[in-house]
Amino acid sequence: MASFLNTRALVEGAFMAGLTTVMGLLGIIIPPILIVMPIPLAVLVMRRDLRVAVLSLAVTGILMTILYANPLQAAVLLIQFGPLGLVLGLLYKNYVTAGHALVTASLISVIASVAVIALVFLIGELNLATLQAAANTSLDKVFQMYQQAGLSVPPEEQKLLRDSIKTAVSLLPAIWVLSSVLSTVLTYIIGSKVLKRLGYKVSALPPFSQWRLPWYSIWGLILGLSFFMAGAKFNLNWLNITGQNLLMIFGFSFFVVGLSVVVYYFKVLPLSKPFKTIMIVLLFIYIGFMYWAVAVLGIFDAIFNIRRPLINKEI
Repeated sequence: MASFLNTRALVEGAFMAGLTTVMGLLGIIIPPILIVMPIPLAVLVMRRDLRVAVLSLAVTGILMTILYANPLQAAVLLIQFGPLGLVLGLLYKNYVTAGHALVTASLISVIASVAVIALVFLIGELNLATLQAAANTSLDKVFQMYQQAGLSVPPEEQKLLRDSIKTAVSLLPAIWVLSSVLSTVLTYIIGSKVLKRLGYKVSALPPFSQWRLPWYSIWGLILGLSFFMAGAKFNLNWLNITGQNLLMIFGFSFFVVGLSVVVYYFKVLPLSKPFKTIMIVLLFIYIGFMYWAVAVLGIFDAIFNIRRPLINKEI
């Protein structure tokens, strides 16, 4: 009987490995599919155990190496989504609360993203200076097209565009990390729904209006600002870029929490619908200014828990 069950587990693991590989192949063509790539491994951990899932992940790696045209692409997908699937499975299986599960899964995803970035930089497939040079070359061609059409772009506008490209390229690591976290949240939500459909009990996410960050998360902003200022003062470009990326990551995180605070008070306070509509419209129209205003609101909530006075009210 035990042998039969082991055989069934191995067959199921092989099937999940094939399914994960197919999702990876489809994800190259349709990137949003990659969001569900860790789910088969998570389901396997839930249904069987970690050993079977690890074996399935190893088979997935072999299949990817054989079937994928680019081995680097296979390695990136394996590093980015393999450990995440295993960790999500353990979190689901141990019924870890949704908040702690998301934090843990996001940390794993961020570590995987950093490992992927390091790998790509190490083998020379990606270089920020090369990307910036390529973008500037494309920009030069655009300026030439304008000149041939009898139009000219003022030097100050050209400089502004080049500075914008430089900033965008330097913030690519932060964009990658934030996209990984967002992908992890979506993966967790979809995985929860899949497991519920399979009859398993999983921890549900709290309402968006109750999302918050611990007070010590403000150290991310403090470090980012310190690195940014120190890099500018001592002319250390790498330190300056690190600070910019940290500020972007934690600034966006506090912006999300600030939105959660706004939603909370929209639900709790007896505001009229026209007033709420006007506030939402203004938020979108003046998003450049409102972004940091909402982020500051998130910072205050992390430090002072400004939703506490109304915590007993219905949300």
